[in-house]
Amino acid sequence: MDHYDRILERQFVMTDSGKIDKIKDLYVTYNPMVDLQALKDKGFLDAVEKMMEPILDKFDDFAPEVLAYWAKLGMVKEAHGRDDVMSWTEYAAKTGYLWESPNSPMEGVQNRYKMWNSFVPVSAFDPRNEGRKYPTVVVLHGGFNPISIIDGWGFVQEAAKREWIVIVPSLELDDIIDEILDKAKKLYPIDESRIYACGFSYGGYMSCTLGNKRPDVYAAVGPCGAPINNSFCDKAIGPEPQMPFDGIPRALAMNTNMPIFTASGNLDGGRFPVYDAKNMYNGSSFVKEMVEGINSWARVNDAKEIDLSEVLAMRERDDLSEAEKGLGLPLPADCLKTVVSDGITNYIGDLKSRDGVTRIRIMCMMNIPHWPTPEMVRQMYEFFSHFSRDPKTKESIYTE
Repeated sequence: MDHYDRILERQFVMTDSGKIDKIKDLYVTYNPMVDLQALKDKGFLDAVEKMMEPILDKFDDFAPEVLAYWAKLGMVKEAHGRDDVMSWTEYAAKTGYLWESPNSPMEGVQNRYKMWNSFVPVSAFDPRNEGRKYPTVVVLHGGFNPISIIDGWGFVQEAAKREWIVIVPSLELDDIIDEILDKAKKLYPIDESRIYACGFSYGGYMSCTLGNKRPDVYAAVGPCGAPINNSFCDKAIGPEPQMPFDGIPRALAMNTNMPIFTASGNLDGGRFPVYDAKNMYNGSSFVKEMVEGINSWARVNDAKEIDLSEVLAMRERDDLSEAEKGLGLPLPADCLKTVVSDGITNYIGDLKSRDGVTRIRIMCMMNIPHWPTPEMVRQMYEFFSHFSRDPKTKESIYTE
């Protein structure tokens, strides 16, 4: 077995029902369009293995070697709320929304408890740092992924480099996360002006929803591996808890901005290039829906909206740059950037507000299926680092 075959055979816990997958499932089984040889040749699989190390071949996310891994990176990992049972009947009486557990007793386990993990820089426990406040990222897991999956998605590793706190909730409803954040603030020195929300897959969808519903809490959001939209939902859908939402971004009424970073692979959900976006299930076009989603955020961030006709016209143009071909959006040249990292080409497009600040950043990762990359998180956190929110006035603040 050669070096890369060994990497591809490494295992991890994929679902909260205990399903075990291999790395090769991500890049072969679930998406045969991936050029696996290119990922090998360019060294990307080495980066994936490094990113996923704390969950590979370790089926207890609080095993001594896992805690030692985080300690080596300067992070203290702690578990909370394992016995805090979620009463859905009480929640339904309070909100009118009832989540029903799947038939399998093994599925939806983490939706039955208000449990959460925390990763806190060791410096936060040093008495000499009393009074220091730490930026905090709420990271949301994918549909029926265990919260342990976050350990291997790169979010915590990048936070460790920046000395940011990471909070990983099991339940991804905004009011439940409020409860968790209140508890976390009593335990850790959280900078309330710099709380961010992000996630991948279903967690990406829900971080988009948090951005639309809670500009009073979050300074910026990063929905990845999910469509960028206004989060409209007229009824509870899917096996994960999701409350109906009217799709009206609350930032509009608050007269504030909500910066957003979003990233997906070009082999993830058919979202890129936008001018040729197709439904991954039936192949039908959803270019209009993609453009409407982007424009919803353009309105929130006082940016010029994308013209659908200009997007569609790109199909016939023969003068497109590689970045334009990858993203599929008609953006000015100074709003397009190409970043090659870990052997992967990433195309990044910016939508600037009328004051010249980039508050919308869209990233397409080439030859990447439905899974995070280290560069995705690096770019996201760098974007986040420029934004804060006044805890009292709720004003969105940009810093060079």
